[in-house]
Amino acid sequence: MQKMNYWERQKSFWKTPAGLAIWFVLLVAILGGGLLALNRFVSPYPVIESFDADPAVIRAGEATNLSWSVIGASDVFLDHGIGQIDLKGFERVMPSETTIYELAAVNGSRNRSMQVKVMVHPQDKT
Repeated sequence: MQKMNYWERQKSFWKTPAGLAIWFVLLVAILGGGLLALNRFVSPYPVIESFDADPAVIRAGEATNLSWSVIGASDVFLDHGIGQIDLKGFERVMPSETTIYELAAVNGSRNRSMQVKVMVHPQDKT
C-alpha cells in the first residue's frame, strides 16, 4: 500500500460518502438561495426586516405610508381591515386618530409580529 501525504488524503476524503454528502448540502444551499434557504430549513420563524410609518406623526386628514419587508413567511397580514399583504410593500393609510398598526408574519405554526404607531394631532382651529 502506498503511503499518502496530507494533501492526497484530503483529496480522497471528498470522494467518500461523507465528503459527497457535504458537497451536496453545500450545492443545495448555494443553488437554493444561500442564506434564505438556510433560514427556511434551520429557523422556520419568519423574519420581519422592517416595518415603518413615514411620517409617523401627522395631522388629522393627512396620510402616511406604512412600509415593510419580511423574509421566510408563507402569509403576511396587516390589521385595521387591510388584510393579507405581500412580503414586501407599502400601504397608504389615513387614520383619524392615533393608531397602532400590527404586522403579522406567519410560516406554518410559527409567527412573528411587529407594531408601529402613527400619531395623529388634531387640526388647528384658525
